[in-house]
Amino acid sequence: MSDDKAQDKLLVGYEQVESANFIRFEKFGDKIAGKLIDKGSSTQYKFGLYTVLNEEGEQFRFHGSSQLDDLMLTIVIGDNIMVEYVDSQKTPKGDLKLFSVLRKKGE
Repeated sequence: MSDDKAQDKLLVGYEQVESANFIRFEKFGDKIAGKLIDKGSSTQYKFGLYTVLNEEGEQFRFHGSSQLDDLMLTIVIGDNIMVEYVDSQKTPKGDLKLFSVLRKKGE
């Protein structure tokens, strides 16, 4: 058997894995909606790291913040959410982004 055919045989049943798109919430009104499929934490920023699957089947990830992580505490995997960047607040450490989170319980 040729090397190409052997390699093809090894790949049967596998599919290409794509990286989730990353949302940065840069301007007021930026939002993401979909089903929460993963909750983790960012080792770099020490905040939550969330993955949402939208209606088109695309995955999006975003970092939390102190305020956003508080809002996400009661959200569980499988819930449908909409996260929107709505305002900012001046703090001694810089601007703090403020978010609105809506939830529809998963089934």
